[in-house]
Amino acid sequence: MFYSQFILAKKGPLGTIWIAAHLERKLRKNQVADTDIGVSVDSILFPEVPIALRLSSHLLLGVVRIYSRKVNYLFDDCSEALLKVKQAFRSTAVDLPPEETTAPYHSITLPETFDLDDFELPDNDIFQGNYVDHHVSAREQITLQDTMEGVVYSASQFGLDG
Repeated sequence: MFYSQFILAKKGPLGTIWIAAHLERKLRKNQVADTDIGVSVDSILFPEVPIALRLSSHLLLGVVRIYSRKVNYLFDDCSEALLKVKQAFRSTAVDLPPEETTAPYHSITLPETFDLDDFELPDNDIFQGNYVDHHVSAREQITLQDTMEGVVYSASQFGLDG
């Protein structure tokens, strides 16, 4: 016998590949998604125990079928995503009365100059100078004072007697 029963067991490393080669209809989507093509091909090309040439060809057929399914699943997902993007940005027909198909000139065009006197601003304390800003503090309120006034250091304390 040119292979181990463990290799082709349902839970074995090549079990899913064997099922794909011989019983493709029984292969589930999660089994296909969980199969690593590169690792499977490496285990077929460089087996732990020698396997027959016919068996390796069956296993390679299973790898091809799993790869084909993965490509089909990817194509379906991409097609669905493209369809959703097209639907999201699809233009829709809007029934507007003929007189509302264009906007009036003054609603979309800015005037050449602005007249600042046209703005009506309230007469508040802000403009009279009586406004107190509570968001800014004086420097003395936000700065820590140095409390090291009476401390004297000498060079001998640091081993720098010279």
